[in-house]
Amino acid sequence: MQDQIIDVLKKAQGYISGEEISRPLKISRAAIWKNMQELRKEGYEIVAVPHLGYRLEAVPDKLLPREIQCGLGTRIMGREVVYYDTVTSTMDVAFHLGAQGAKEGTLICAESQSKGRGRMGRSWNSQRAKGIFMSIILRPRFSPSDVAKLTLLSAVAVCEAVKQVSGVSATIKWPNDLLVNNNKLAGILTELHAEMDRVRFVVIGIGLNVNTPLNQLPANATSLKHETQKAVSRVVLLQEILRRLDQWYIELNEKGFPPVIRRWKELSSTLGRRVRIVDQSGEVEGVAVDLDEHGGLLIRRDTGLMVKRMSGDVVQV
Repeated sequence: MQDQIIDVLKKAQGYISGEEISRPLKISRAAIWKNMQELRKEGYEIVAVPHLGYRLEAVPDKLLPREIQCGLGTRIMGREVVYYDTVTSTMDVAFHLGAQGAKEGTLICAESQSKGRGRMGRSWNSQRAKGIFMSIILRPRFSPSDVAKLTLLSAVAVCEAVKQVSGVSATIKWPNDLLVNNNKLAGILTELHAEMDRVRFVVIGIGLNVNTPLNQLPANATSLKHETQKAVSRVVLLQEILRRLDQWYIELNEKGFPPVIRRWKELSSTLGRRVRIVDQSGEVEGVAVDLDEHGGLLIRRDTGLMVKRMSGDVVQV
C-alpha cells in the first residue's frame, strides 16, 4: 500500500487531497494518514496542509526497493529486491537465497554491513548509508571455468555507471578493483555454487564508496563525494549499475564474451603495465599483455615466457 501511495504522490502536480488518494486505492482517509506517518518514519518528507492535502517534498537517500525499482526498466537485474537496514553481509544472504532458488537477477542490498567482505577474506569498509553494498544472483548457462567473465563484466558495468552518474572516470585493475587516480573506489567479489560441469548460481558482490568521507576510508581508497566534492545519489547510481549489468549480461548471452573483453581493455589500468602477482602458486612479475578467452591475465616475464593467472593480488610496479 505504501508503494502505491508514494507512486500517487510522485505523479501528483502539487498537493493532492486525502480523498483523491484514498478513492482509487479503496482505503479510508484514516488509513492514508497512518501510512503517511509510517512513510515519514522511513525518511520521506511529506507536507500536509489543511484543505490542500499532501505533497511529497523529498525522498530519503535509502536503497529502498520501491525507489530502486521506480522507472528501472531492466529485463533481468533488480526485478526482485531484498533490502536490509543492517546485515552481516549481502553476500551471505544472497548465497542463502540462491540455494533456495531465488530468481536470476535478485538484488540484495543494505544500508550497512557488520561483516562486509572482499576477496581472500578481507573486510570491506561499510559506513552506514554512505556506500552501495549489494549482491546480485545470476544463473548463467556456462561452465564453472567461465565464471571469471562475470567479474570482468561487472567491473565494466560499474565503471560505465559511475561515469554516467557522477562524471568520474574510473579504471579497472585486474581482476576486480575500480581505481580513481590509483586509489580504490570499488571492489567486486564473485562466488559460485557449482557442480562438476554446471553452474547452479553465481553471486556478484559490489562494494562502492559513494559518499564516504575520506577520513573514514582505509589508506589508498577514495569515494565519489571526495572526487566530485558533492554528494551523489546512491539510488540513482544503483539503478544505473543495474541497467548496465542488465545490458552487458544480455549481450554476453547473445554475442559471447568478445564485446565484454574489448570494453574491459578500453577501461583497464593493468594491461601494458609491469605487475607483480601473488597467488597460491607463488609470485610472478612481468608485463601484463592481454586477457585470454576465460578472463585470465597473460603476463610476459622478463625471460619472454608467457604465464597466465586467473586470480591473485596484483601490484602495479
